[in-house]
Amino acid sequence: MAPLVPIFPAASLPDHVNTVQRNFQEKRRKGGPVDLTQCPLFEMTQYSCNPPQEGVPKPGVVVCKPVVRLFRRCAGGLTVETTAWEPIRVAEEKEARQQAVQTSTT
Repeated sequence: MAPLVPIFPAASLPDHVNTVQRNFQEKRRKGGPVDLTQCPLFEMTQYSCNPPQEGVPKPGVVVCKPVVRLFRRCAGGLTVETTAWEPIRVAEEKEARQQAVQTSTT
């Protein structure tokens, strides 16, 4: 059986990447802190065939829809799925740029 994985909001992903859970105890990951924004971004497309929300298809009909997943691959072999985190990161960067423009014009 796979180990239990804690559920956390996508916005806190960078904090969770820097910790490891062993025997229900949280420890800091070995090495320096991981900055996900500095890791290369990769994309993978999977396919979900006959998704349940589409209803029951006619016999012999297979309908597949693409599901895009985003990953960051960091040094030391750490690979993290960031599909839910990427839109949050982009929005935060956009807001920071807008605030920088507003402060520079005043």
